Amino acid sequence: MKRGISFLLPNLYGTPLADLLSPVELTAYNWLVDGVESYVLEEDRLGDLLFPNPIETMDGDRFKERICTGRHYLIFVDIKAFPTGSTVQEVANYGQFTSSGCELALIIVDSVYAALYCKDRDLLTRLKENAVRQGYEDVAYISDDNDFRTKLAVF
Repeated sequence: MKRGISFLLPNLYGTPLADLLSPVELTAYNWLVDGVESYVLEEDRLGDLLFPNPIETMDGDRFKERICTGRHYLIFVDIKAFPTGSTVQEVANYGQFTSSGCELALIIVDSVYAALYCKDRDLLTRLKENAVRQGYEDVAYISDDNDFRTKLAVF
């Protein structure tokens, strides 16, 4: 069974979250964001944190504005999406992901290593196609057979 996709992001400044999540209707979700190390660029150097609070819940409009405005640089990011109106809760592993209201989980490590888990099979297909279109490297499905993660978190 397909759980998600893994891929390598280009290690560049830009709008990586907006580009990656472009197939997702961002405003249809509440987002649990742990921006660990993600920065806004100010004149091609790292500026303020993109997500200034250690862990925060953002509605879809605020999340969309944050990731679509300006250029960013991501080092470590842990993002979970919950349909608007559902309970937002910490999701620590794949078992909790499947039994929770969480629909999408994105983990980025060391700026380039990305894993994206998604319950909606059609959306997962669109996310994979988008990753290929964006030119991400080593795009592959994560399945029951090849998922090495024990946690759905950066650390």
